[in-house]
Amino acid sequence: MSQTHWIPVAQEQRVETLGALSDATNHVWVGLHGYGQLVQFFARHFRSLATEERAFVFPQGPHKFYLNGVHGRVGASWMTKDERLVDIANQRLYLGFVFQWIKQQAPKATIHCVAFSQGVATIMRCIGHPDVQPSSILAWAGSWPPDLDETNRAALEELRFKACFGTRDEYITTEKQQEMRGYYLEKYNFEPSVSVYEGGHSFDVEKLAQEIAILEK
Repeated sequence: MSQTHWIPVAQEQRVETLGALSDATNHVWVGLHGYGQLVQFFARHFRSLATEERAFVFPQGPHKFYLNGVHGRVGASWMTKDERLVDIANQRLYLGFVFQWIKQQAPKATIHCVAFSQGVATIMRCIGHPDVQPSSILAWAGSWPPDLDETNRAALEELRFKACFGTRDEYITTEKQQEMRGYYLEKYNFEPSVSVYEGGHSFDVEKLAQEIAILEK
C-alpha cells in the first residue's frame, strides 16, 4: 500500500514588479491575481498607477496549467481543493518570503495588498502569519474565506480593509455579497468597508486608483 510523504524543497517562484523598489519608495502594493491569470498580464491593470514613490510587486500563484485542453494559453492559480491545507501553508511561506524581499529592497516603504478574485481569499488566509503583515488590503471582486484562523482574525483587526464589488459580477453576486457580510459579522464580529462599482468581474481602473490613494493616506 502506498504512503504519502511531504518533504521540504527549495524552489524559485516568479515575481513581477512595476516601479522602483528603493529607499525612496513610500508605498509597495503586493498584487495577488485571480484564477487562471499570469502576473505579466495582471500587472497591466496597474501600469498607470506606479510612481516614483509607489511600486507594485506581483507574486505568481505556484500552480500553472493550460486554460484549454493540453496546449495554448497558460494560466496560474493559488490552490485547488486537493490538499488545500498544504497549499495554504505553502502560500504563507511563499508570501512571507515575498514580504521579506520587499523589505530588503524598499526598507522604508509601507506594504499594502491589492487582491483580485481568488487572490482575495489567498491573502486573507495568510495575514498575520510570519512576515505577512500588510498595512491595508484592497479586496477586489473576491470571496472572503469562511475559515480564518485566530492569527488571521487578529491581523484583520489591525489593518485597513476595503472590499469592492461590481454591480454585474457573475461570480460575486449581490446576494453572495450580502451573505458574506452577514457571515463575517456573525462569526467574526467584523463589518468591513464595502464599495460598489458599475461593472462585472473586472477592474474599474479609475475607482482602483481612487481606492489605492485613499488607503495610502
